[in-house]
Amino acid sequence: MSTTMLHILRHAPQDDTHFASSLRVMGPHQGLLLIEDAVYALLPRTSSANAMQLLPGSVGLYALESDIQARGLPIDDLPRRVMLIDYAQMVELCISHDKVLSW
Repeated sequence: MSTTMLHILRHAPQDDTHFASSLRVMGPHQGLLLIEDAVYALLPRTSSANAMQLLPGSVGLYALESDIQARGLPIDDLPRRVMLIDYAQMVELCISHDKVLSW
């Protein structure tokens, strides 16, 4: 059985190189959780949103709903494959993966 990994990003993609680096190392069946300013990567028609759409369909995409709301991002404009989660679900997501890497 392969090791599952959850990548957690917290910095805005335009302010940090971690976004691009994490996408380059993302493998199939891994997860990507956007928190804090990383949720700006979900803004429609941006290079970061386009890059995430190129990830394999087996990669789980998640975002903290409270961070989306705190930054005033319209939930209706988010890509369909992004699952909004709360803090309790974030904990569950972390323990459901073998490894967690925070960028």
